[in-house]
Amino acid sequence: MTGRLYPDLTPEAIAAREGALERYARWEEAHPASRSASDAIAGVAALYELLPPESRRRPLDTSGVRAFHALMARGCAAGR
Repeated sequence: MTGRLYPDLTPEAIAAREGALERYARWEEAHPASRSASDAIAGVAALYELLPPESRRRPLDTSGVRAFHALMARGCAAGR
């Protein structure tokens, strides 16, 4: 163990993430939220209620999310 929390995170990767966060901060300033967080949550809850009851009882399948995270970690999602 190297003692680092993320041993595969290179200085270049850190710089890239920092740049992405700075771009997002600029975008966020130019696009203020049109709804409050509580309104957004209420909207999601209302959409959930529109699902048929059998869909709401079905177990969640997060395998697609895990597969996408793995692709992003390898740089495939960005087309690299």
